Amino acid sequence: MRGELQTIIAEKSVSSLFQPIIDKSSGEIFAYEALSRGPSDSVLHSPTQLIEQAQQHGLLAAIEHLCRSRAIERFCDLGLPGKLFLNVSPQTIQQVDHRQGRTLELLEKYDISPEQIVIELTEQHPGGNESAVIEALKYYQEMGFAIALDDLGAGYSSLRLWSQVKPEFVKIDRHFIEGIEADPTKQEFVRSFVEIAQSMHCKVVAEGVETESEFEYLCQLKVDYLQGYFFCRPTARPPTTIRLSRVVRSLAGRRNGQGLYARNLAIHSIHVSEKHTVEETVQLFLNRPSINSIAVVKGKKVIGIANRSRLQGLLSKPFGRDLYANRLISAVMEKTPLVVDAQLSIEQVSRMVTSRARYHQEDDFIICDHSDFLGIGHVIDLLKQVTELQLKQARHANPLTQLPGLIPINDCIEQLLTAERKFVVCHFDIDNFKPFNDVYGFSKGDEVILALGQSLKSHANNASDTVGHIGGDDFVVLWNSEDWVDRLKQVGQSFSSISKDLYLPEHVQAGGFECKDRYDETRFFPLTSISIAALEVSPQQFSNAFEISSALSPLKAAAKQVGGNSLVINQASDARPL
Repeated sequence: MRGELQTIIAEKSVSSLFQPIIDKSSGEIFAYEALSRGPSDSVLHSPTQLIEQAQQHGLLAAIEHLCRSRAIERFCDLGLPGKLFLNVSPQTIQQVDHRQGRTLELLEKYDISPEQIVIELTEQHPGGNESAVIEALKYYQEMGFAIALDDLGAGYSSLRLWSQVKPEFVKIDRHFIEGIEADPTKQEFVRSFVEIAQSMHCKVVAEGVETESEFEYLCQLKVDYLQGYFFCRPTARPPTTIRLSRVVRSLAGRRNGQGLYARNLAIHSIHVSEKHTVEETVQLFLNRPSINSIAVVKGKKVIGIANRSRLQGLLSKPFGRDLYANRLISAVMEKTPLVVDAQLSIEQVSRMVTSRARYHQEDDFIICDHSDFLGIGHVIDLLKQVTELQLKQARHANPLTQLPGLIPINDCIEQLLTAERKFVVCHFDIDNFKPFNDVYGFSKGDEVILALGQSLKSHANNASDTVGHIGGDDFVVLWNSEDWVDRLKQVGQSFSSISKDLYLPEHVQAGGFECKDRYDETRFFPLTSISIAALEVSPQQFSNAFEISSALSPLKAAAKQVGGNSLVINQASDARPL
């Protein structure tokens, strides 16, 4: 075997695969981890076998140097963007034949900056001299490299190393990621890791993300980066961009509390059947101290909720255990819990919660997906999310109309694209607004803008449509109402009626007024009207809000060519009076 290893080293017959690491905040590729393989026709093809045999035969440093060299070379050949994570074992750092500076020499050869490289300390091969490892890692940091600790929580005194080395990145072990959406214990561990990392200005990578439900839950936590088969398997020719599904893109962009639905409030999915006893249910609570409520289901349908404090209260009464321990949980459960659909927005859930006066911050509610049990949500978590959303909306609201601005509107478009729902985007522009401002003054101009804003709010459905003021005299409405065309006509009539009251009687009678145009020539301008560009959006037709904005541009130009209130739907040639 030693001879085969020496042949591999001499012939440089290792291949490099790369797995993307995704920036959760943008959904873009942040970095790649290099993973090495031995010859495909050899028992040493497996990276585990390759490293273990190299260690046994005293060739670990040489093999790892070869792997790093090939990875850097291939990374450059492919022109991959972002950072490169290179694996280094503790044993290699401690070996006497490990020469510091070899990685820098490789970077100089391929013209790569140390700032682009992350040295990832693997934890599969613990060594004895921890101080030597720490010294070597600090040397790498002094040279400009970033450090990542792999498999956080898997062993090798990782927490102690974390505090002493202060790495730039930590990677949470796959054990804590697998099934995290349904495991409160793992959730608490990851939350703790994230809190510690934030206090140390360290970035967190969740590795081994394999399912959408794992990804969805992790997006609710403040992990910074994500890695796993769910995005891309290790490959010799990795992509430079990841075309994420709409749901992934939306979740990745949900860093400011915008775009949350009820399903994202589910903290666990633990439940019991109606045939469980009180004693069995209490035992579940004892085994899971972080949860307050457990759903009671019949098949997949929710029939009630069991509350920790209520059950403990029953059993603590005189003869309580004798009276209740063996009774079915269905006999003592709360039979009318608050149940919300997973597709509801957090605003809608908030209204449902506040309409039930008995609900308190410590209470829980049940989330169902098409009537099937999905999970339990905390009222306090809901209130936090609603508060964050309101603060964001306030930051980006138009100061005149207090309507959502461009950023919240684009976020809302992304939500609708994610949900793959049909909707209509309408852009509203006030015709002859500048001449009106020139003649009547900015104060009256503000009244015209407020008139359109009020007309839109009055005729939109507050429960399903979204009205935004994206700047100046430009408004946008995202219609989910089926009768949106009729509503547009009502908006036109309402705006015309309100705006006429702002003109002098003689201008109303004349149908307009004279004013100098942009070329300093006096000409007649009609009364203000609105030009509307409408685009019907079908599922999977557009990828993002920018594409929709581009598609609207020719429609807006066409609508401006029609006198009076005008409307264009989908095609510029469709321009017509409203």
